[in-house]
Amino acid sequence: MMNAMLPPLSIRGRLLEIPVVQGGMGVGISRYRLAGSVAAAGGMGTLAAQGLGNVSTLPVPEGTVRLRKRDDPHGWDALEQETRAAVELAGGRGVVAVNVMVAISHYARLVQAAVAGGAQAIVSGAGVPLDLPGIVGDADVALVPIVSSPRALKLLCRHWKEFHHGRQPDAVVVEGPLAGGHLGFRREDLERPENQLEELLPRIVEEGRKWGEFPVIAAGGVWDHADATRLLSLGAGAVQLGTRFVITDECDVAPFYKELLLRTQRQQITIVDSPVGMPARVIRTALIERFENGDYPGFKCHYQCLETCVAEKVHYCIADHLIDAARGDANGFFFVGANGYRCREILPVSQLMQRLSAGEPGV
Repeated sequence: MMNAMLPPLSIRGRLLEIPVVQGGMGVGISRYRLAGSVAAAGGMGTLAAQGLGNVSTLPVPEGTVRLRKRDDPHGWDALEQETRAAVELAGGRGVVAVNVMVAISHYARLVQAAVAGGAQAIVSGAGVPLDLPGIVGDADVALVPIVSSPRALKLLCRHWKEFHHGRQPDAVVVEGPLAGGHLGFRREDLERPENQLEELLPRIVEEGRKWGEFPVIAAGGVWDHADATRLLSLGAGAVQLGTRFVITDECDVAPFYKELLLRTQRQQITIVDSPVGMPARVIRTALIERFENGDYPGFKCHYQCLETCVAEKVHYCIADHLIDAARGDANGFFFVGANGYRCREILPVSQLMQRLSAGEPGV
């Protein structure tokens, strides 16, 4: 029996032929080629704003100085260029989004750079984006906050209604604790039943209906068509994936990262404490084992990329190690979702999108 195709979805008047969102993965994982290709395939492709200036390969404005690392800690020039390139690559299909974390330094300036580059949506989490409508102004851009609870959604919708002329989200993302990278829960709360995506999603949908008609995007642990179908039956309008898009032809991370994912076993996926004050899910490498044993390099932070970062308390800079990962250095931090051990082949984005929409071959 053939699987039913996933139904299309409209976000602020823009059609997702396939209701699949590629998560914004930083530093340097989600760049223009991946985001533009996902949009061109009928989904929502998402650039990650954080640290993009350190890894972008697009030409830089005249006079910009590039160093080996941390050449552009804020990255707004690179973000505007990469966004424009992704929109061009999408060719008018899908949605090109930019993920900008609320906690990032120069948050408003990065949002404005994304809008200047033609972003069709701004996705924003790592804090509640209370001021996002005011930053975007009259631009025709979908606003997509990431929320971790009905309470957070209620707070945001109430604030936007009162202080931003009744503006409501164009969609919201709810991310469960099986996601990769930084997680929106305290470490001790990751396995609580009420925090699992299947429990969170219906409650977020219910709260959202009190404020307007906008879709909820379910994220965290989503792997295949069966997961998407199940979550849509619980009220989601779309699903978001991250790790599976890393192992696509169009993802511009170094081959080492993709090869590492292909050979990662379930027991190698672990949780670490990040300098930004959140737990993070990564692949256990020799570097992670050193850190777990208290063997940290000495360093001094010169950038304060995130307002909440306490790097000098945990004795390492996660941004530097994420840049290393994107460049294929074994000393990198390799973010991964809980299902990352299921990575077994590298596909073109178009083929992955079709599999997500219609089902895997032989399933």
